[in-house]
Amino acid sequence: MSVVARAAVAAVAVLGLAACTSSVAGTGSSDPTVVPPAQATLADLSKAVTAKLTGSGSAKFTVDSTTELLDAHTVTSVTGAFRRDDQGLWMTATMTVKSPDTTTLSFVLTPSAVYVRPPADQKLPADKPWVRATENGTDAFSQEFAPLFASLKQATLSPLAMPLDPATTTIVGSDLQPVGLTPARHYALKTDLTAVAKSLPDGPLKDTTLLEAKLGAMVDELWVGNGNVPLRSESKLDVPATKGTLTVSRTYTAWGQPVDVPVPPDSQLSPPPAGG
Repeated sequence: MSVVARAAVAAVAVLGLAACTSSVAGTGSSDPTVVPPAQATLADLSKAVTAKLTGSGSAKFTVDSTTELLDAHTVTSVTGAFRRDDQGLWMTATMTVKSPDTTTLSFVLTPSAVYVRPPADQKLPADKPWVRATENGTDAFSQEFAPLFASLKQATLSPLAMPLDPATTTIVGSDLQPVGLTPARHYALKTDLTAVAKSLPDGPLKDTTLLEAKLGAMVDELWVGNGNVPLRSESKLDVPATKGTLTVSRTYTAWGQPVDVPVPPDSQLSPPPAGG
């Protein structure tokens, strides 16, 4: 498997477990006098959050992931920004994977394609540092990045790894915990991953969910600000068989502020690296 492919797999793991979100009206205010939202039922919380995620909006995000399984220790960080408009999802981000060597790649997601800037060791021409992978493309590079493309699109539908579905998730705790200076409502959640997997269509997300369900139990935490806007979330999957953990934390800032997603022009595109 190529370096780029391994990085893509890491991105799927991070973005599948830690969804990046999009929002419309309502932002997490930094004004400490703003009252955080009252506790809601899971059904009402899901309805309010979903209403914000399915419309136009934008935000900056950071996702940090740590994987500790047997002798493996991987740290992945994704930083970027996204917007959602009448055309679909747009995103620009940079991902760094330490496992133990450091690999960095950038990508730009548009409604119809993913533009990938592979690590420097791929030695693409300096004036053509990008490779394009198209949705449903039949070329090897597009197929290699199909799971990443699917995960990025799915990631905008929920502030957590899985939808806030009362049929599969329960609230096990709720209190007031600020995120920085922003008043927020904090929820502790537990999800039945096996039940989630049964409800998903065949594809990369279902495969990942089934794997996670076999590994252990998932516990999520979600902090929402005024208007039930996601500000922070954490997911932790314990793996008793190896005494390992998969932990992801993410933060969301600059809600509603303009986000520019510069799409690489054709003049900066190279053919896919050898080996995909």
